Amino acid sequence: MIRIDSHVQGLAELDRFLATLPDELQRKMLVPSLRAATKPIIAQAQLNIERLFGSSPRYTGVLEAGVVAAKQRKTGLAARVNIKTRKPKGSKSNERINGVLKPYGRDPFYGRFLEKGTSKMPARPWLQPAAMAKQDEAGRQLNLALQKQIAKWCKANGVKFVPGGV
Repeated sequence: MIRIDSHVQGLAELDRFLATLPDELQRKMLVPSLRAATKPIIAQAQLNIERLFGSSPRYTGVLEAGVVAAKQRKTGLAARVNIKTRKPKGSKSNERINGVLKPYGRDPFYGRFLEKGTSKMPARPWLQPAAMAKQDEAGRQLNLALQKQIAKWCKANGVKFVPGGV
């Protein structure tokens, strides 16, 4: 798992505001905001996959298409959204994709081996460089999405909210 710490302006104000809301409401605002923050990282990861592996004759785009944001199970009061690879529904074993026989079909499970390497293969990371390159943009997206969620809640509940300040 990759852990990224980043500094973004305005999160302290958002944190103070969220602390005044019930826990369940905080989670309902935070999860969609975290999903929005994953979008630039996923886009960069897909570009990295294309750049690293796209010229290979065995490249099929399975890994690139399988990179998604997935909600983590509830963990107490926290909310977490992971970026992972997911096999599309209906994928069959021994599927021929772009003329290449894939024994595991469209399952992009092998992305973890490319990212970390194996005892017989060096690492060719594609996700961690994406996360590092887009951490500031992801933080800005998180801040923006949270402000939109808060403004929506405030409008529905008759509370005055000024985005960017308290």
